[in-house]
Amino acid sequence: MPDASRRVGPAFLAALSHEGPGEDLEVAGPSLANARRRQVFRYLCLRPCARVGEIGRALSMSQATVRWHERNLLENGYIEMDGARVFPQGLIDPADAPLFALLGALGRDAALAAVVAEPGIALQDLASRVGLTRQSASKAATELSEFGLLSVAEDGRFRRLYATDVLGRKRDANAARVEAFVDRLLRRLTDDGLSPELLRRDEAVALVRLGAGPRRVVLDLSVDPYRTAWQSRL
Repeated sequence: MPDASRRVGPAFLAALSHEGPGEDLEVAGPSLANARRRQVFRYLCLRPCARVGEIGRALSMSQATVRWHERNLLENGYIEMDGARVFPQGLIDPADAPLFALLGALGRDAALAAVVAEPGIALQDLASRVGLTRQSASKAATELSEFGLLSVAEDGRFRRLYATDVLGRKRDANAARVEAFVDRLLRRLTDDGLSPELLRRDEAVALVRLGAGPRRVVLDLSVDPYRTAWQSRL
């Protein structure tokens, strides 16, 4: 897998931790004029269906604050909900919400990343690699296998794990959806009076300058969730 793609997650998490351009815009009312709300939206683009507690820890917000911003984003059409799971509207196939929720569960993203890094890793080695008990690692591997993300091969007394191409195929199939997501977001920001200016757009990133008058900010979004949902904490 290209090195650049492996750096996407950490780079965006680092960006999320800096207030710099993350100031409230002078325009009152629009949802994404609020800096902390933009942070929540950006995190959900990086890791759709992330749990409130995870978002709060990553962004140094209380769970009540995260929920308040999620509710505003939901009411204003920036995110959608499937059961208790929330994700940016139009960024992923809603049918994949359970898959993203799984990747956000404790140790699941790390387990998948470890198997990708070392194909054929034995289950007991996986447990030590990701800091889980063998029982927890076995449960994580079973759940990932049930979603088709891992295959298990018996090798004598060892169970060896291999990543499948399911996420790669889903990522390829999602390309058109990502294009439509960015187009829709630009229209929504325009409707909100935030005068969006698209600075960069590729298969992994969208950079949009927002605001009118002297205060403008750059909204930097990851739009490659089928990679960043499990690579972003590497």
